[in-house]
Amino acid sequence: MATRRNFIKKSFLSGLLIYKGAGFWETSPDDPFTYSSKYLRLTLDRAYPQLLEFDVDSLGGSQFYGSPLLPVPDKSGANAFTNKVGRNRISWFLKGFQNKPAWEMKCDEKTITIRTQYTEGAPAMDPFVIAIAQKLNHATVLGLLTPEKKIGFPCLFHLPGRGTFRMHCDRSEVTLGYDAYRFKAKGDKGTPFVKAEFQAADAKTPSITYTLEAVAVFPDLKDIRGDARLDGLRRNFINIFQLNPREKVLANNSASDPCAFTLFLYAEMARRTPKLTSDFSALDLIRSSLDVYLGGYKGYGQVGYYYNNQYGWLSKFDSTDSAPSLIISACYYILDTKDKTWARKNYAGIKSWAAKMIQTDTNGDGIIEYGHSGNTGSWDQKPFQRPANWWDAIGFGHDDAYSNALAYRAAGLLAEVAALLGETSDQNELTAFAEKLKAGYFNHFYNADTGVLAGWRSADGQLHDYYFTFVNGVAVCYGLLTPEQGRQVMQRIVQKMKEVGFSNFKMGLPGNLIPVPPADYVAHEKHWGHGDKPDGSDAFQIYENGGATGCYAYFTIKALYELGLRKEADDIFLPMMEAYKENGFDGHCDGSNYTKDWKTWDGQCWGYEGFLVDSYLPMLAVYDWQR
Repeated sequence: MATRRNFIKKSFLSGLLIYKGAGFWETSPDDPFTYSSKYLRLTLDRAYPQLLEFDVDSLGGSQFYGSPLLPVPDKSGANAFTNKVGRNRISWFLKGFQNKPAWEMKCDEKTITIRTQYTEGAPAMDPFVIAIAQKLNHATVLGLLTPEKKIGFPCLFHLPGRGTFRMHCDRSEVTLGYDAYRFKAKGDKGTPFVKAEFQAADAKTPSITYTLEAVAVFPDLKDIRGDARLDGLRRNFINIFQLNPREKVLANNSASDPCAFTLFLYAEMARRTPKLTSDFSALDLIRSSLDVYLGGYKGYGQVGYYYNNQYGWLSKFDSTDSAPSLIISACYYILDTKDKTWARKNYAGIKSWAAKMIQTDTNGDGIIEYGHSGNTGSWDQKPFQRPANWWDAIGFGHDDAYSNALAYRAAGLLAEVAALLGETSDQNELTAFAEKLKAGYFNHFYNADTGVLAGWRSADGQLHDYYFTFVNGVAVCYGLLTPEQGRQVMQRIVQKMKEVGFSNFKMGLPGNLIPVPPADYVAHEKHWGHGDKPDGSDAFQIYENGGATGCYAYFTIKALYELGLRKEADDIFLPMMEAYKENGFDGHCDGSNYTKDWKTWDGQCWGYEGFLVDSYLPMLAVYDWQR
């Protein structure tokens, strides 16, 4: 603190730094323009309207990690602008047009105001760009996309782990340019980026003012206020929402795959997320993605999905959790917003997803089925085929306990929508399907030898049980078990975690607590969790084979809270909140090519996304924790 005071004192005496209110800015004519407050840190090029450094802390705690910007070109030789610095602002004038600034930026504690003006006869100007290096921060813009990859105002610019800007524009016809790309296609070369472009003024629109206000979007719950343990939640509550501008849907991150089978996770969070702007909600993001899927788009998990024409969903069958995920998402939107107009317009499409889902129950036992058998040793077939659900490296097949829990939830919700729309016959059929599924579920998947639900029952009748935490959690949360059954399986899961020695909940939870052997594993490489030993123990804790992750931990936490096992839930929830505060699921491990979204139990990284939005759903359990 003394060092900082000395710097400020010397800067004042030398005329380098001026203080006004809550911010500082440099005035030396030879240096870039710099502004600093407890919310913002900006450095701008004097020679050209561009950012050189950029950081934000939406909580106003001066927690800055360093600028995540892509390197910018040296424009000092362009000789196109002159500049003027006054108080907390900088203005750039096109040479020969000195009567008004072409661009101007003003900073005021937590707000950035960008103004651009056109002068008759002046040359066309480039947009003002904020270009983030995605490996430094997996930023995203959240708003409604146009076909031209433009975003309407107001919208959000969110930087995970740092904060959020709520962005407005004074001209309703002006949109924000938005793009993101990670350069993973064959022959690609470049630095992965996320880019927001602010249109320059022109003859048609001679004056435009953009306002960027640092905000934190999180539930205004009494127990959150002032609790430093939850600072990570307050900065990151909307991390799960990442809009891929090229695919026009919510995705793993802004430059990664859209997955049909994860949309329901985003919808779970969207239901409890405060409004993003005065007239735009997280549920609007869900609706926008649903519109794309209803228009025929295929995401990962669906036959026909190919990303950049390089890779796709490698199976002859849709995953059994894709249709339920889309149905659940649509129903949450309809039931929570009461948007009957959208519901009626799209009911036939949503119903077609349900019909396809129900038709997979080919033997009429009430359990939906995947087209691959799931038999032990069946995953060596050529060509390579994906299994039944999100856990796409593990051999879930035939009767999948997880997907059937989602199917039950989807059918029950769609029955409610049918009732809302007066579709009584559909309501009755969906209700009957859901009741039949629930009636047979526990006996079909319960393993008396372990005391928990197995992951799947293969076509040969065998149960495949590796103490799947998420399978048992989802079944409890979506109402397939009685309270007594739920308490039994969840207490056994907790006990098994103690037996196998997993206790570092800052890393999230393993999906399975004992090794999945190679005969039940789909991926055939060690870094995806495939072992060489018959029991799979040499690959245990790598990636989906018992790796610790934030993904799906929510359902275990929520199930424990719902069953009254609050201490057990707190023991997981609170350490995970600490991890979010430390950005523990974001980025690469030091000295590793692998990322923090999957770890061995001693903390070695085995992830690959760098930022996987599914890791952030556990923050939703704050509603259960605060009760």
